[in-house]
Amino acid sequence: MIIIGKNPVFEAVNAKKCKKIFVRKGSKFNVKSFLNVPYEYVENNKFDKEYGKKSQGIAAEIDFNYEEIEYNLTDIVSSTGVVVLDQINDPQNFGAIIRAAHCFGIKHIIVAKDNQAKVTHTVFKASAGSLLYMKIINVTNLARTLDLLKNEGIHVYAADIRGEGLLNEIKVYKPFAVIIGSEGKGIRPNVLKRADTTFKIPMTGKIDSLNASQSASIILYEFTRPLNLYKFN
Repeated sequence: MIIIGKNPVFEAVNAKKCKKIFVRKGSKFNVKSFLNVPYEYVENNKFDKEYGKKSQGIAAEIDFNYEEIEYNLTDIVSSTGVVVLDQINDPQNFGAIIRAAHCFGIKHIIVAKDNQAKVTHTVFKASAGSLLYMKIINVTNLARTLDLLKNEGIHVYAADIRGEGLLNEIKVYKPFAVIIGSEGKGIRPNVLKRADTTFKIPMTGKIDSLNASQSASIILYEFTRPLNLYKFN
């Protein structure tokens, strides 16, 4: 995958996920300081055509591959929890959710192969580089995947405007799976019915909705507070 911009590229280098760096000719970047990372200077017109004029004159190819649920199930069961996204199509929201998940200690995010924003340089940038430390699991069917998680003893939660409880009042069992849906349509019925617990975020404003990434940040803060975690039996 190609990423662009100074900060994203530097983060990829620091994480040792950078395969090759591309620099616009005339740029003042000291690419020789990126030890053991191959680099190439690219003619101005070609660089702008391939990477855009907003790239700050630097781009890079990084290692990124979607994960498979079968190879991550054991890790998820032994972790605090996992985030499940249902049709998050805005790449900025997707990236910001990845960022929030990383900040609150979540290492796995499950997404569907269809009707979901793909991982791109826009998502990478919105994640502030945290994508490098996450595992994005691509599945064919979210509902069946949630059934698989439930069979492994994972308690499934869903953020829903008509939720039966309030976020700050529900018990959070570890490990958890929390479903976050799109702003427009919310969580699809066939996915929502897999939830063991549904909840809503208490709000007092006249506008009754947050965007998906704002909701994710609030939810994950609440879910990962050490004193709020209960052993699920």
